[in-house]
Amino acid sequence: MIRYRTLFEVDIVHDYFVNRGEVVIEAQPDEDRAALAALYSAADVFEIEPDAPTRAALAGHKLLFRSTRSGFIVVVQADASTPPRPIIAPGDGFRLAFVLRLRDARFANYTELGPPSSFYRFGNDAQNRVAGVSYLSRPIPAFDTTRRYLVGEVRSQAAGSTFDLFLALRDTGPAATPVAADWRRIPADTFSAGETYQSGAIVLAANRVYRALVDAPGTNLANAAEWQPLELLGNQYASATDAMGVEFAFATLDIAAAALSSATVRITRAGAAAPVSEQPFAAEQGTLSRVQVDLRTMPSGTYRLEVLDDTQTAVPGQSRSIFVAADARSTGAFGVIEIRSGTADYALLDGAGALRSPRYALRFLNRATRWRYIFPAPQAIGAGADVAHEGADQRVLVTAAARPLSRFGPGSLLQANVVATPASEEILLPAPDVERMRRENAEWFSETHLPNLTVGP
Repeated sequence: MIRYRTLFEVDIVHDYFVNRGEVVIEAQPDEDRAALAALYSAADVFEIEPDAPTRAALAGHKLLFRSTRSGFIVVVQADASTPPRPIIAPGDGFRLAFVLRLRDARFANYTELGPPSSFYRFGNDAQNRVAGVSYLSRPIPAFDTTRRYLVGEVRSQAAGSTFDLFLALRDTGPAATPVAADWRRIPADTFSAGETYQSGAIVLAANRVYRALVDAPGTNLANAAEWQPLELLGNQYASATDAMGVEFAFATLDIAAAALSSATVRITRAGAAAPVSEQPFAAEQGTLSRVQVDLRTMPSGTYRLEVLDDTQTAVPGQSRSIFVAADARSTGAFGVIEIRSGTADYALLDGAGALRSPRYALRFLNRATRWRYIFPAPQAIGAGADVAHEGADQRVLVTAAARPLSRFGPGSLLQANVVATPASEEILLPAPDVERMRRENAEWFSETHLPNLTVGP
């Protein structure tokens, strides 16, 4: 009897599709969470396929690759032991690579990845396990006093066993400490001490999700008789930290800043100690400017390139990691997921060689923009509005702060249904489409053109 068991699974989540506005999917009511999850498929965003060497490895190790709604799974032919072991165990050099290609041309509009990059590399060597989740993206870095942050970039701050995440609302830094007005903690808490909750209500506070166990519970979320603590958010997303250069056949390096008359480029495969190649270069006169490194004999994968001087010492600032693609077509992909044998919580097998069947996660952050509404004539604003006139132009309304884009998020109030104006009905402006965006004055804006609306009773 042939038996297949899970070798590993990968879940790919995008907050644009599964969140509702500022409320993350984990903090949604149970029925809404189920509905949002059912409407999302990773295949709507990415085409995922094994590269050529991986297809050979799958066959050689009796593995099967299958796409799933949430990402993909790899199963392995296993024996009948308990726990099961693979018929052909992955060795030390085991490596699988899955190429990610974008299906949605608007991906860059609704995704926040920091400064633009042409390629991203993710893998189970990230060692970024937070709140019980093994992320394939590298850890979000803490605040760097020497950096200039662009609007939409994120930084982390340790918060117990997880991290607080902060989003740059505009370009900011360098600074000795974060400028409070330039950053906002995400995701936003949904718990309010002034609100009365019913049994079963879901709230988020300080990265922890809670469920109300009784009607009208108190405000002490630590009261186990009234509140049930649920999952803790890991707050880890794909970011600029995962960006990596991608090359095929040759890589051109600009080493002019090193001012070397001769140099050696040492190439070492990720995770290995010994280099796979050392290529010498010498200037006919003066110093080297650009050198072309031959990668044609390199198997696909991640490598470290170091520039060495005449004493075979690595030149500071001249080292970099690159991904060598299996073919020229892969250099145009969005990125790659590399899976190796792994260690600790990321390991495919336990110490006895039995399957661990780890589940990995890759999550993308939805972009936040200020929402700008443009009318043909001056537009009045009602009581309780989320928008205000932008400068002196009464035809243009804008939200005070950036708001996350989401497929099923709420719009902006032009007029609220408030007690002070009982005769005035609520008027809701639509959430913006992701097609019309612009970067302006160090901020992102989404623009929506609308006909004029009547406010008041």
